[in-house]
Amino acid sequence: MNNCTEQTILASMQTKPFKIYRSSAGSGKTYTLAREYLKLAFKRPQYFKHILAVTFTNKATAEMKDRVIEYLDDFANGEPHAMAEELKSYLKVDDNTFRKKSKEILSNILHGYSFLSINTIDAFFQKVIRSFSREIGLQGGFQLELDQTGVLDEVIDNLMEEVGEN
Repeated sequence: MNNCTEQTILASMQTKPFKIYRSSAGSGKTYTLAREYLKLAFKRPQYFKHILAVTFTNKATAEMKDRVIEYLDDFANGEPHAMAEELKSYLKVDDNTFRKKSKEILSNILHGYSFLSINTIDAFFQKVIRSFSREIGLQGGFQLELDQTGVLDEVIDNLMEEVGEN
């Protein structure tokens, strides 16, 4: 767990609100995250709408979305897969029930793809900021600025203009 190069957060509405996985590149992180995501998704057919997975890169986000869909498709078609065996054991279901649930979850995800919340941390925080800005009545158009010095200079300039010469 030390010397981490990446960190990903997988959260849902459960007793433990989130899990944090830290590991280096190439250590099977996407497999583990997809498995944990699917464990949650199998709770109910629409439960995927209540799961949030946050990664650091767009590449990791796309890879995890692809893997979740790929695994569900394999499970739905009865393809042999080590993860399928792990999930069946965890869920305590037979092959037929597992295949049927996989098809249902896959169909729900594909028909409600916009609810599949696997995002970068930047995209997640931008959604939060946009939601808060709507709540307090601010205009929706804003730009995220990471240059603190530039922002501070602009704020001071605006303040000085409002104060005037006196």
